[in-house]
Amino acid sequence: MQEGPRYVVRGAKMRCNCGSHQRRINLPVSHGSYVNEKPMMNIEDYKPVENIAHFGICQSPTNQNNSIIYLIAEDGQNISGKPCTPTICAPWIKVKDDTKVAGKAALTTDSLLICGYDGVIRFFSDGQHDE
Repeated sequence: MQEGPRYVVRGAKMRCNCGSHQRRINLPVSHGSYVNEKPMMNIEDYKPVENIAHFGICQSPTNQNNSIIYLIAEDGQNISGKPCTPTICAPWIKVKDDTKVAGKAALTTDSLLICGYDGVIRFFSDGQHDE
């Protein structure tokens, strides 16, 4: 197993500490840089819907949405709560500035994204070997 941060590619798994479900980062069009034949991600790949899907139910106390949704949790239980609608106001932090992907800093497994509802989105896989 490789030590330290690894480059993140399309399909890497991530989780928000306020969300109920994990998701994979998306990249509709490759930037042209690859690791293990998979497209690398950069600091600008933070747009909701396009790159960042919802994380199921949002458990943040700052989320003022009054809607309630019903989902099946990752453990198979029925859960309900406020829908997650990621509100991302700034690019990724803790990026690899000395590695450029389409002229922008590369994402690594250390990179973080902050949601407007006080959520912190982190990678728990690099996506390089995920199916």
